[in-house]
Amino acid sequence: MSREPRVWLDVLTDGQLFRDWGSLIVHFFLAVGYWIVLGFGFAFALATSVILIGIPMLLFMLATTRVMAALDRQMIGALLNIKTPPVVDDVDTRGANLGERMGMYLGSLTTWRSAAYLLLKLPIGIATISAAFALLPVLAFEMLLLGPLIAPARPISVRVLHWLAVGTHKIPGLLLPMRKRKRDTSRL
Repeated sequence: MSREPRVWLDVLTDGQLFRDWGSLIVHFFLAVGYWIVLGFGFAFALATSVILIGIPMLLFMLATTRVMAALDRQMIGALLNIKTPPVVDDVDTRGANLGERMGMYLGSLTTWRSAAYLLLKLPIGIATISAAFALLPVLAFEMLLLGPLIAPARPISVRVLHWLAVGTHKIPGLLLPMRKRKRDTSRL
């Protein structure tokens, strides 16, 4: 994944520490945004479905949920510099009318997994950003006081922070069906 730093100051200059912090902060604020968008969007769609305005809105929200989950997964993976396979798109709506599209989205497991993925991001984001802020004094202690003493080693708090950032990305991602990458067999 990444090489071990040669000296303790490489932790500050290789950028991984800042990518980890950035991903945790972005993860948390996006999760709050997803809760707001999904909550208001689905509430409005269900409330207005009685007067038939909400049915296209519900279809829009179902499609938006799938797109938001796929974009979030790719964006956080790129921020952490992790290769993330794309989410499987199991719905082909070309040529389908409104009712058929609604049935396809409601019957798709990817739609419900995407909604669970987006809603699970907030509790995980709260827990990991709280743990990261609790780890901040330990990080400062290691970098300022112990840094010169443990020169060839990567500080434990930096490793834990990276583990938190990658775990925050991968744990909810287990819900989404991923497209398997084809193996390159041309060299065999």
